[in-house]
Amino acid sequence: MIEVKQLTKYFGKQCVLNQINFSIESGSAIGLVAPNGSGKTTLMSIMMGILTANAGTVTMNQLSNTTQGFYRQVGFMQDNSILYPHLTGYDHLSFVAKVHGLSSETIQTISERVGNAPFLHKKVEEYSLGMKQQLLFAIATIHQPQILLLDEPFNGLDPTNVIKIRQLILEMNREKGVTIFMSSHNLDEIDRIVSRIFFLKDSQLIERDMTHLQTKYYCISLQKNWGVADLFVEVLNDRQLIVTESQLDATLRAIHQSGNGVCAIDPVNIGSEALFKEIYQL
Repeated sequence: MIEVKQLTKYFGKQCVLNQINFSIESGSAIGLVAPNGSGKTTLMSIMMGILTANAGTVTMNQLSNTTQGFYRQVGFMQDNSILYPHLTGYDHLSFVAKVHGLSSETIQTISERVGNAPFLHKKVEEYSLGMKQQLLFAIATIHQPQILLLDEPFNGLDPTNVIKIRQLILEMNREKGVTIFMSSHNLDEIDRIVSRIFFLKDSQLIERDMTHLQTKYYCISLQKNWGVADLFVEVLNDRQLIVTESQLDATLRAIHQSGNGVCAIDPVNIGSEALFKEIYQL
């Protein structure tokens, strides 16, 4: 569905992206995570053909991002700098609808779905940050794209609208098979949505699988050093073990039989926050 090959981007002498390669299967949900200034928006803008790379190619649905038909299949939620303050939300959506050959009824439908119908006819200069985010999401999804790129979709949203937008993203991905490529600083929301994460560090991509989030993990703290060798568990140190929920009972029995004792059993967060700390050495 998405194929990026040897993508390289310089700003002056600074290399922001260095021979980036990845492929994303149809219907996947992928996260893009990195500190500010690492190149997340640059990567997404190049993928959409807004910026030009120094080298490399991008194809989606076997179409190059330099072809006109490419944009019929892809939606891109950018930051609110693309909005025109003196125009209404309806004006923005009307323009996008006309580009895609959609009826005016589509505007009302997407606005009710996203939640921006009550302020659709207000000028954007009157919008809060969260209201702008809702409009941007409506713009990106009005044409029902097969591929959706989201750049910080939860920025500025209140809890109610975070839940609403998350539910819409999950529905598009899991029920309609839309491929999601999403950057976000909201790591909790990343964990709820994606199955793989790309971390950008030193102009390179580091990929991590996130399917393990479906499994609960626990840290067992022992009274004495670990001395049982017949169970496969992850050993943090001499007195701490990481086990899955399915391993917990058997591990506790083995600890008891060995004459050791348990000081504590604590759930372990091994989501994107833990990976972020590991990769960026925090």
